[in-house]
Amino acid sequence: MKAVLSGVSKRYGDQWVLRDLNLTLEGTNVLMAPSGRGKTTLARLLLGLEAPDAGRVETDGRIVAQFQEDRLCGQLTAVGNVALCCPQLRREQIETALTQLGLCEEDWSKPARQLSGGQARRVALARAVLAPAEGVILDEPFKGLDEETRQRAMNWVSRMMEGRWLLLITHDEQEGEAFGGASVEIL
Repeated sequence: MKAVLSGVSKRYGDQWVLRDLNLTLEGTNVLMAPSGRGKTTLARLLLGLEAPDAGRVETDGRIVAQFQEDRLCGQLTAVGNVALCCPQLRREQIETALTQLGLCEEDWSKPARQLSGGQARRVALARAVLAPAEGVILDEPFKGLDEETRQRAMNWVSRMMEGRWLLLITHDEQEGEAFGGASVEIL
């Protein structure tokens, strides 16, 4: 499975964010660039949330994403938030994933609005990675996690990506190196 961008350009007003981008995403891809260089725009184009001003975006199958904001449903529990996007999973499978990400049984049943920032981040990560899709976009998914939790989450994501392509958007060189894969250039 893959995504292909051919001659893709995107601008906002007079400002070009992407210009004549040719890119094939398959396997693991790491995108690191300064703020304002089109990282999130690229994700939005891949997801079909925006249209390019020029060029073509072609994707095989479904793509899911975790954005910089967690975007959880505050009234749903941690398990409920994951189940909402992953109807193919049994409750036990969701609980196992949340445990592997370092959440305890008490956290599973809390409404998302009562979770700490790091807990909410991991629930959003589980929701994206466990959703049925051929491609996964993670936009700064480990932001705000302490070192031990971040390492645990990175290891979990790496294990879960088999057979799918990943676009990891990060500002952190250590995260980029941990995932290896192809380095994506958009400038």
